[in-house]
Amino acid sequence: AVRCTGVGRGLTRAYAGEEARFTVESRDVNRNKTTSGAKKFQVAIRGIISPTVHCIAGDDGEFHYSYRTARAGVYFVAVMLDGIDVGGSPFKLTVDPGPTHANGCSAAGPGITGGYTGMETSFVVQARDFYGNARATGGDVFNISIGGTASARMRMRDNENGTYTVAYTPEIGGDYFISVQHNGIDIQGSPFTVSSDPMPREGYLEMYRSLEPDFGHRLQSEMLGTIDKGKEAEIRRKKEKKSKHKQAQEWELNIKLLAGRNLMAKDTVAEGTYGTTFSHSSDPYVTLSLGNQTVRSSTIEKDLNPTWNEEMTLRVTDRMQRLVLTVMDEDKDDEDDAMGKAFVSLIDLVEGVPKAVTTTLLDPASEGPAAGERGSTELDLGEVSMVLTMKPAKGSVDHKALR
Repeated sequence: AVRCTGVGRGLTRAYAGEEARFTVESRDVNRNKTTSGAKKFQVAIRGIISPTVHCIAGDDGEFHYSYRTARAGVYFVAVMLDGIDVGGSPFKLTVDPGPTHANGCSAAGPGITGGYTGMETSFVVQARDFYGNARATGGDVFNISIGGTASARMRMRDNENGTYTVAYTPEIGGDYFISVQHNGIDIQGSPFTVSSDPMPREGYLEMYRSLEPDFGHRLQSEMLGTIDKGKEAEIRRKKEKKSKHKQAQEWELNIKLLAGRNLMAKDTVAEGTYGTTFSHSSDPYVTLSLGNQTVRSSTIEKDLNPTWNEEMTLRVTDRMQRLVLTVMDEDKDDEDDAMGKAFVSLIDLVEGVPKAVTTTLLDPASEGPAAGERGSTELDLGEVSMVLTMKPAKGSVDHKALR
């Protein structure tokens, strides 16, 4: 069995929904192809699901296999003869998402549930293939149109991780209709009906106070034609104090690292009497970077589905920066291996409101996903889940207290 070989792209790479093929060749102990008396191999694919494998016997001791799976992820293809793995078995198989299809895409966020007139709101479009597998690369073209009561200022950003943030500002109150299409087909739930309500009175007052602390006093003075010199001097002192102590807004990002799922196996150990069976695993840990700050989790040994439940904190000065998550495999006798990388946007975080995030890991060599076409080299290397909470940093200026 150890002299037999498997060949073909379908042993190591496939796309969701695509029929993949590979061939197993019968060989004797001298690696010569066996043309007679060849036995049928036992082939099984294990992973997120176990797809059915079809076999067609060929000529010269060859057996041709085909399979199809709708779920993207990492699988292992075991090819055995009389219970013994052939050379290279089990083979690691990566199934990538298929091309983006509107039927699988979705949108979520406050921007498709409602908002306030004159206030910017947003939602996120998740690109997926026909079978609902989340795409992990950018470059797709979505057509967004907003109609209804009036026009709305809109902008869209490609997050380069399969998601697209759409922000818009309703001009007047009323019902709006948001259409999100890919290749002329509406995504799931599109068009969305959204109601824009007038901002509550408290919201307007808070906005005016934040923009102009002495707005009310100045308006009253101008209407009455009087100037309160004492009040004017007090306002001037407050402005000078605010200017003296003014500093950039900062936040603390609390990260509760929960778990990883279907992570990439980096360590292969030969087992069995003849070393013909293999176990695949990793010793994963996570680093989280923001700007020049980096924190690290503990290492979970020999686990492709680790659970951390650890909390870490980073300081945020620019919410346009992206949190960089890297999963590493710890090696005691060699350099640690990168298992995957992800980029997480902080723009949609609401102060004081925890947000659960599950991010798909990409090729660790990537600096940011490229165009998500069928030939992209980006791989789905598992997922990491965490909870992010943004809150004002201690020591930040409380602008309300300075008014």
